[in-house]
Amino acid sequence: MWAVVPLKRLEQAKVRLANVLSAEERRSLMLAMARDVLTALSRASELRGILLVSRTAEADALAQSFNTERFAESPSANLSESLAQASDYLIGQFQAPGVMIVPADVPLITPDEIDSILRQHQASGSPAVTVVPDNDNIGTNCLMCSPPNCIDYLFDGKSFKPHLEAAAAQGLTPTIMPSAGFGLDIDTPSDLKTLLHRDPASQTAAYLAKSGIAARLADTDNSLTSS
Repeated sequence: MWAVVPLKRLEQAKVRLANVLSAEERRSLMLAMARDVLTALSRASELRGILLVSRTAEADALAQSFNTERFAESPSANLSESLAQASDYLIGQFQAPGVMIVPADVPLITPDEIDSILRQHQASGSPAVTVVPDNDNIGTNCLMCSPPNCIDYLFDGKSFKPHLEAAAAQGLTPTIMPSAGFGLDIDTPSDLKTLLHRDPASQTAAYLAKSGIAARLADTDNSLTSS
């Protein structure tokens, strides 16, 4: 099983945080989260390899730091198309029997969590689909497919139910696996506060503290309390 980590151009990252973070802060936050995700994946024992899917300038340095493969998608490809292209690449170059798609903004995932999900997925045989939803059961924060591209990828921010339907359309019964670390993707100031509380030792939390963002978030909470 190969992990596939898409990383969009950093100038487009986390626009929902634009009211509290500058463009440079959002860029640095995205890189910190990607490092947390790649660290956890690189320490998992059940993965055969990791493929970073990105055209952003920083992707080469990230791939070298974590000794991962890198794939540059077509310039016009959307996220789902990029992942389909990456899956085809893994099949053609490495005969990958399956893929584990992990977004770069789930910094609380752990190696043990990754291995546990992978083992349960692999026990289902092939073909098989496993979907790990976000905490609200709206988005897909991890998608496992054996073989790769056995269903259409439908990532659009609200892809949990569409991915279940895509599996059913192929005659497959998907496995749904809620998971604490995968459940939290970072999109809002509230998500940042949750991350700081749950894992202050993460690289993302370290960036938030060093940059002063954590203090700003705390000041906002204090202002609301005092008012």
